[in-house]
Amino acid sequence: MPYTRNIAFTVLIKINGRLKEFNFRRRSSSLYDVDTNDERGERYFFKAEYLHDRWAVSGADLPAWLSQGEKIIADTLLEQEKTFQPA
Repeated sequence: MPYTRNIAFTVLIKINGRLKEFNFRRRSSSLYDVDTNDERGERYFFKAEYLHDRWAVSGADLPAWLSQGEKIIADTLLEQEKTFQPA
């Protein structure tokens, strides 16, 4: 039985002038479950998927600040992915 490594991490990302905590859980090499919340405490769950050589955010009823922060989220994922590669 092949061993599947569970990867989960939390990162603070500045989007729209505010630091937000993002929780990532890797489902496969090209898919993460992500959650974060806004200033009112409302939690948003979405997916980050590697499509066409870039990370894309997808989910239902996401606020504009999340869509606008897609590039920052993608850059963070690329940076974190480097730490998972064996040396």
